[in-house]
Amino acid sequence: MSVLHQANLRIIEPVARRIGAVNAVIARDVVDSGNTSAASIPLAFSKLVERGELEKGAPVLLFGFGGGLSYAGQVVHCP
Repeated sequence: MSVLHQANLRIIEPVARRIGAVNAVIARDVVDSGNTSAASIPLAFSKLVERGELEKGAPVLLFGFGGGLSYAGQVVHCP
């Protein structure tokens, strides 16, 4: 499971392929919520949990990126 910064699908899908997450559940919340900046990852993660799309305890990659080639990521367990 991967929850990437929800800037736009033209970025999300290639990044997922590049990190080898081709068969993973990928958050695509940007379609419904738009680019919500710093809140995009927790909003997308929350919606996936609410819809039951994630297995409890499953590892989830949270990954954000921004201007100036800044990025950060962490793996958490799904609540």
